[in-house]
Amino acid sequence: METSDLRSDIVRAIVASLGSGHRAGDVAVAVICPAAAFADAPSWSPGDGFTAVGGESPESRCWERQNADGTVTVVAAGVGDPVAEVWTVTAAPEAFDGCGLGNSMHGLTAMLDVPGAVIHREPYAGHPAESVARYWNAFRQEWKVTPRGEKHADTEWMGGPGRVWFYLDAMVEDSGALYAAALELCETFGATARVYPYNPDTGTYDGGPDTQPDLVRR
Repeated sequence: METSDLRSDIVRAIVASLGSGHRAGDVAVAVICPAAAFADAPSWSPGDGFTAVGGESPESRCWERQNADGTVTVVAAGVGDPVAEVWTVTAAPEAFDGCGLGNSMHGLTAMLDVPGAVIHREPYAGHPAESVARYWNAFRQEWKVTPRGEKHADTEWMGGPGRVWFYLDAMVEDSGALYAAALELCETFGATARVYPYNPDTGTYDGGPDTQPDLVRR
């Protein structure tokens, strides 16, 4: 990637949104890593048929599966404090309504009060899911970005199925720091960058993960 290309794309995105009034000049960059960038990173999931609650991510910690008998099985890694556990809970779909799993998997403890719920608990310490969390926690502390990998528009993957990507945004006065961070990620992980201006009509960045993409590629 040419340094001037990324800088120019950010400048064009800022100019494109300067007349928007609300959040004028805001710009975002999606940094998309090649498939092999994190090939050695630890990973774990409960198995076939499970999907991550709240969107797929390299550091997903809560999954659910629709069972053939009409029940749902939820697996959550790191439930409880101070002694964390991995919970596997099977019950009717409506039994999970009060758990708030889209916001916090710790609500799964409410299933203790649900008659008929089948609950299995095992130690989190030493579990493969703990290794995954430890790896990405260290990554976040070093790079100050959160890994992402979830689908957008319900049908398309950003950069390809399962590929790790990062999403950075900034106001115009912070665009220099945004450029530096995105460039370092691209150079370190062999990533590509896609740059988006803020669009007040859609309430997001044009082509971002919440809209159909109109992508700027490098």
